[in-house]
Amino acid sequence: MTLQALREKVGDDVFFQILRDWAAEHRYGNVTTPQFIALAERDSGMSLQHLFDVWLYQPDKPTSW
Repeated sequence: MTLQALREKVGDDVFFQILRDWAAEHRYGNVTTPQFIALAERDSGMSLQHLFDVWLYQPDKPTSW
């Protein structure tokens, strides 16, 4: 659900670029959630802290972001 929320926020073209870059840059490696957030922000040119805070770090199911 978090990835779908990201897709809706940044649009299909940027979303799939994020996935391609993620796979290319981190193949065979271990990474962290903050590293994914940084890559998503870099590729989208947007601050996504609120979206990820709501979807990953809050205890309740998100109703908006």
